Amino acid sequence: MKENKKSFKLGLPLKLAIIVIACFLFGDFITPTIKSFFYSISLTIKDLLIFVLPLIVFSYIFSCILSLKQRSWVFVGLILVALTASNFFSTLIAYTVSKSFFNIMGPIEAMQLGAENALAPLWKLSLPRLIPNDVALFSGLILGALFSIFRNKTVEKISINLKNLSNLLLHKGLVPVVPLFIFGFVLNLQSQGLLQSMFSQYGTLLACIVSTQLSYIAILFLINSGFSPKKWLISLRNVLPSAIAGFSTMSSAAAMPLTLRGAEKNTGDPDKADAIIPITVNIHLIGDSIGIPIIALGIIHSFGLPAPDMSTYLIFATFFVIAKFAVAAVPGGGILVMLPVLEKYLNFTPDMLSLITALYILFDMFFTTANVLGNGAFAVLYIRFYKWISREKSKKTCE
Repeated sequence: MKENKKSFKLGLPLKLAIIVIACFLFGDFITPTIKSFFYSISLTIKDLLIFVLPLIVFSYIFSCILSLKQRSWVFVGLILVALTASNFFSTLIAYTVSKSFFNIMGPIEAMQLGAENALAPLWKLSLPRLIPNDVALFSGLILGALFSIFRNKTVEKISINLKNLSNLLLHKGLVPVVPLFIFGFVLNLQSQGLLQSMFSQYGTLLACIVSTQLSYIAILFLINSGFSPKKWLISLRNVLPSAIAGFSTMSSAAAMPLTLRGAEKNTGDPDKADAIIPITVNIHLIGDSIGIPIIALGIIHSFGLPAPDMSTYLIFATFFVIAKFAVAAVPGGGILVMLPVLEKYLNFTPDMLSLITALYILFDMFFTTANVLGNGAFAVLYIRFYKWISREKSKKTCE
């Protein structure tokens, strides 16, 4: 008889947790040369990621918009406008909560970078940036919209090939080396004495993020239920299985069947729910839209840097929301496409980028849960809005 042996694999968040803890405990025993070697590898991976990211961003946005061929453009167009507005509003909530949170908590002890202990890379790759990331974003949106109206089989084939190439780069190229990517940057943080500050400061920030996400989503469901406590509890019960699935799998796509089921129950309109949820699953990300900006502003605050003013933040939020159309369904995909946006509009350094990447992946289960619940709430709100719009149009036609 053959024994069925199940191979045990560590999840990415657990791997990163082990890396951070190991560097914190044993980093002093690693020689500076070895640290610099791994730091150089991390910088090389970052340069390669930034180099191919415009292609990945373009292919995902282009493919996403192009895939709307068989759906009603009015129905889907309104969905895209509504979910974009929802994501943008969530980033504004994050900004408001962050300011209030830091005012209540007082000044967080600034992370003073020990420049004299910072690691020096052994080499630099210095790849050219052929296409700016924002150009790739808008090109994908415009060309995707254009060719979704004027169908072309050659273009569709190119779109599929580009997305397959991007999936290959992410799944086979980037995801396997994410622990190595983080390892070098964490060693640099440890060398500068920043890990202890990270442990002491960002636990409180996580509590702020989760409480904000859940409070906002609870309000959305309360609105959906007509402010009836009984209906509110029933609607939450209907989406609870999808929330558990999102928390355990850290994948909105994996939780989608349960999200669909909950949306069908809460809306009473299975056809429209089945059309909405697949569109929202990788685009409408309330958890990310609240969580990432709060973490980003928290990192800026803890590094002793000035917070962005409202106009700067609005520019960041605009590109943040657009970049959500290019989020890849891989571990850490929600933050990877944001790295150029954070670097350009919030002036993130490589250390800050590595820190937010690590924190995002460590907190991913909470973000995914909020994303899944947010999609369930959005489906109900949108169907009500669409039915109201349809009735108004019918009235005007009859008149």
